[in-house]
Amino acid sequence: MKTLTTLAIALSIIAFAGTAQAECTLKDPPAVPDGKTAAEADMVAAQQAIKSFVAETQEYLQCLEYEGKGRTGGDWTRRYNEASERMEKLASDFNKQLKAFKSK
Repeated sequence: MKTLTTLAIALSIIAFAGTAQAECTLKDPPAVPDGKTAAEADMVAAQQAIKSFVAETQEYLQCLEYEGKGRTGGDWTRRYNEASERMEKLASDFNKQLKAFKSK
């Protein structure tokens, strides 16, 4: 029994070490359809993809915050700012296209 407990603890430590060292990653943002020509289904699909991307970006930002905890400046700060700006630009672009879609 003691051997199994020791083995379970060792495996937990190894698994945790792998996740703690995992690098923060973020996919490319989804495409925004042209609101003047897009079908309603395209706009709905884009909206869902953008919501998903925003959620992923927020997780990415949390990962970067954890990665940079206790450190000032550095690569994580630049990546955090770039991801935040990209998320805001995507939302702004979609809102412009949504406005164009609704004005048809």
